Amino acid sequence: MRFKVFISSVQREFAAERQMLAEYVRKDALLGKFFDVFLFEEEPACDVEARDLYLPEVEKSDIYLGILGAQFGNADAEGVSPTEREYDLATIKGKERLVFVKKCERDPREKRFLQKVQSDVVRKSFETAEELQLAVYAALVRVLENKGYIRVAPFDLAVDTDLTLADVDDAKVRDYLARAREAKKISVPKDADAAWLLTKLGMIVPDGRLTNAGVLFFAKHPQQAIDISVVKCLQYWGTHVERPIPSYQTYEDGIIGMIESALAFVMGRIDRTIGIPDERGLAAAQDELPRMAVREAIVNAVCHRDYESNGAVQVMLFRDRLEIMNPGTLPRGWTAGTLLTTHESVARNKVIAKALDWAGYVERSGHGTEFIIERCEAQGLATPQYKPDSAIFHTIIWRKTTESAVSQEASCQVAQSNGPVAAQSWPSRVFDAISAVGEASTSDLAAALSLDNSSGSLKRALRILLADGIIEYTIPEKPRSRLQKYRLTEKGRQMLVQKGKHK
Repeated sequence: MRFKVFISSVQREFAAERQMLAEYVRKDALLGKFFDVFLFEEEPACDVEARDLYLPEVEKSDIYLGILGAQFGNADAEGVSPTEREYDLATIKGKERLVFVKKCERDPREKRFLQKVQSDVVRKSFETAEELQLAVYAALVRVLENKGYIRVAPFDLAVDTDLTLADVDDAKVRDYLARAREAKKISVPKDADAAWLLTKLGMIVPDGRLTNAGVLFFAKHPQQAIDISVVKCLQYWGTHVERPIPSYQTYEDGIIGMIESALAFVMGRIDRTIGIPDERGLAAAQDELPRMAVREAIVNAVCHRDYESNGAVQVMLFRDRLEIMNPGTLPRGWTAGTLLTTHESVARNKVIAKALDWAGYVERSGHGTEFIIERCEAQGLATPQYKPDSAIFHTIIWRKTTESAVSQEASCQVAQSNGPVAAQSWPSRVFDAISAVGEASTSDLAAALSLDNSSGSLKRALRILLADGIIEYTIPEKPRSRLQKYRLTEKGRQMLVQKGKHK
């Protein structure tokens, strides 16, 4: 059985998004088996009025997919737009209606139309094309579930590959067993091996194949079998998404490896506070964001994401916040407010959640969201926010923006008299110093930033900028040359232009 989807919207608005959705549905391994798509602009030219073409197509379709934005479109003599005509006909004919609404300012006539839609159907909002794609995917999968064409079963318990114990990475097993022994959630025998562990976790079936959870945790190359199981980490130096992206890493590994890599990405790019040195000259250090809160947020995203969605977990570090996004929605009946109070633990992926718990990655079952809030507020940060919608769950941890803070090494005496100061590990300060002079040596940068040549903050910032391809050596064949300097790459120069536009 195949279902015809009529994709509607204002003729000029969302043209790129409509084409993207059509190609996505046609090429997706699941959706492409069940859905055909009609796009008005794909029809060949013919000598008929537009409404005489698209309205019959609405009648022949099984699903009406409407996208509403800012524009109302060209109204006819009765003041009705083509999109509204299509919607009204779909309503009269009893078609299944899926409506997606962009968050934006809109034409007053479009507001009126939207009010009518809201009174008829539950609409889903979106901001970006990626969010629209994920929302449409989730809606069409739900159509198939409701019609009984796909089986609703837990992803992590399913067996979707032919991988067996022979495909297990022994290093991942040893690492997990060491973590489990330290966490002391289960008793691990001395002779525990991969077979014992996967059986204990329920990640292997009687015929010897690994469940999806077993693949994600312990396979040698999990992404070759389940390609959407990646974590994308991005750093932006401003407060919004802009290109070129200073730092962008896609981590492909087992679940624990991806969690640790994402955590290192964040913690290596935030500030650190150095307290007042004691009589031994030692000073306590505190990360700008609580490490355990950041880890809990990443763990939640990886653990509770919808693995049947084509989306990926995204960890985005902005100047004012850490925002973590994962495909998936809250349990039925839950709201963002539910997460702010004590609540029962309802895991989307129960086997994955259990495995993370046994390895010591779950602080308090059912209290992870409260734990994040407690840790952040205890450190004087604003209360984290949780923003669920129809397809993506957002966790936002707010940073303390200290634009005037000075570096640790340059402020030892100040710290002794005035209390803690922020150690500037932001690569943007080094980026600005290099861009100001064109080329700079380590000594030049240390002087410009009032640092010591051996500054750990300076060395770390240089490593990050080099690794991200933002700066390069002037003498690349001799990295340790005493004449070595640093300069911006083409990517760095593009970023300099971008920063100038947003000042």
